[in-house]
Amino acid sequence: MRATDALDKAGLRTPEAIFVKQGGIAVSYQEAVSMSHRIASKIQDMGIAPGTRVAFLSPNDWRGLIFMYGLWRAGMVLVPVNVRNSPALNAGILRQHKPSAMVYHSHIASLAEHVKNELSSMSQWCCLDQKDGETPSLQDWMAPPGSIAKDLPNDPLTPWTLYSTSGTTGSSKGVMHTHLSNYVTSMDMLFSMKAHEAKRHLVVAPMTHFAGSFIFALTMTGSTHILLDKADPLEILQTIEQEKIQILFLPPTVIYMLLSSEKIKSFDYRSLENFVYAAAPMAEEPLKQALSVFGPVMVNMYGQAEAIGPITYLSPSEHMQVESPATTNVLRSIGSPSISRQARVMRDDGQWCETGEPGEIVLRDWVSSAAYLEDEAASTLVHRYGWYHTGDVGAMDNDGRITLLDRKKDVIISGGFNIYSAGVEQALMTHPAVQEACVFGIPNDKWGESVHAVLELKPGFVVEADELQNLVKTQIGSVSTPKSLEFTDQLPRSATGKVLKRELRLRYWQGRDRAI
Repeated sequence: MRATDALDKAGLRTPEAIFVKQGGIAVSYQEAVSMSHRIASKIQDMGIAPGTRVAFLSPNDWRGLIFMYGLWRAGMVLVPVNVRNSPALNAGILRQHKPSAMVYHSHIASLAEHVKNELSSMSQWCCLDQKDGETPSLQDWMAPPGSIAKDLPNDPLTPWTLYSTSGTTGSSKGVMHTHLSNYVTSMDMLFSMKAHEAKRHLVVAPMTHFAGSFIFALTMTGSTHILLDKADPLEILQTIEQEKIQILFLPPTVIYMLLSSEKIKSFDYRSLENFVYAAAPMAEEPLKQALSVFGPVMVNMYGQAEAIGPITYLSPSEHMQVESPATTNVLRSIGSPSISRQARVMRDDGQWCETGEPGEIVLRDWVSSAAYLEDEAASTLVHRYGWYHTGDVGAMDNDGRITLLDRKKDVIISGGFNIYSAGVEQALMTHPAVQEACVFGIPNDKWGESVHAVLELKPGFVVEADELQNLVKTQIGSVSTPKSLEFTDQLPRSATGKVLKRELRLRYWQGRDRAI
């Protein structure tokens, strides 16, 4: 089933139900279907061939969401960029992906202008929310009311979206996904959240990326999507109560912000059924705090741009042991493979790791099969031994749960010992003063590398370095204890909330003839 098929099905079943809501705007499924036809009809009337790539630059906006469905109805390939990226990064991504046209929102008109100047051959179709100079608004641009787009062949292998990798460990790559990969992802999501009927879904993270996957899945059940265009902690907490939100996804960084809010205990969260955290591991102590505040509703999902999550998931019930949080080994895991995926841990020679033995997390599914756009060498390498290689190091326990240990490129080798940064970060974040920690190796003439930590403290907190070092030494031993620490007001993060470890690490390795 294509994304537009799901929208149409819900439009027939519950035409008056609200599809998307933002501020004082509420659009029904029937209205969304009609508007998507008007968008697709305009594209078809322009003679644009199916398969054409269209750049999409928009914050979370109800018009942008419906526009995406209109693009897919016309057989276009969506090329989204995260508007929280720098203009130069987004221009570089689009230069690589070669879209023929662009649509954008007036809130990021300066970004659109930068992209237009960099890629002058790309036509501008419309500005989503208003007329912008010579560029018409969506309302003026799309076909007249009542227009019906021509139906296209229902081929599951037709490309539908060209995503970009996060680039946190290197340059960004293009990943083409098909209608089939979106369908598999949607089924995995609905199954893992036990979401078999319409839900009230809060969208805070960029809808053009992982948050969009929840929209596409939950549209199959006729759910209502409530959009926020920024991650304001107070607004998120208020909206959960006011809109009786049942499903919410946030990266851990934003959850830490919620937990630090003075108003955290001022609202009612009993409507929540699934509070998903993903995009980065979540430290155990804040996770326990989230369970205490929001209830037994936390869900961990692990995924990548190449294999949209959930590759694995840890359900709400697995987070709990009767009425208390589950044990450390469970809470620090990313759970078990989702219903449509096989996930295991592999040695470098292609053999399976024993229980508890660290190795690379690999998977087999119908989502990650295409891999990288126009990069045959990288695609072949990432699919060696017949499995997709995530580049993440993990270990599997006796129950089939996987614990994420590190990015393979980020494993610290000090004096011949492998040190996994995730464990050190978890230990550091058990201290009540630490908001977030980033651990990596820096040059050491004697040991090759030594463990270094960069820490962001909670507002108003102070802690000495030796106190944190003793904490890590007590929990996981002296070998893994950071030999040096530094404090920063704010860790550098990608547009999706991931800490940019590569950026911090590069400062120490520049000008050297080796990287480890």
